[in-house]
Amino acid sequence: MRLHIEKARQIIDDFLPTKYTDEVTKKLPKGFKLGKYSLYNVTQKKSNNLDILNALVEVALENKKKQEAVEFLVD
Repeated sequence: MRLHIEKARQIIDDFLPTKYTDEVTKKLPKGFKLGKYSLYNVTQKKSNNLDILNALVEVALENKKKQEAVEFLVD
């Protein structure tokens, strides 16, 4: 489990866009109560809330695909 979390955090560090809050919030499970500092605590590695971590990884991977598409178009 720890290795998966480390891999997830590496993806987040490498590919999470600067403005991610709205996108991540949309990906959280319905009825999820997002605390004031919950996203911040997960991105700063102070918490391992798996729902938030999964949403962050989804957004980061989507951003990675966008970056790759731009690189393909430029090359």
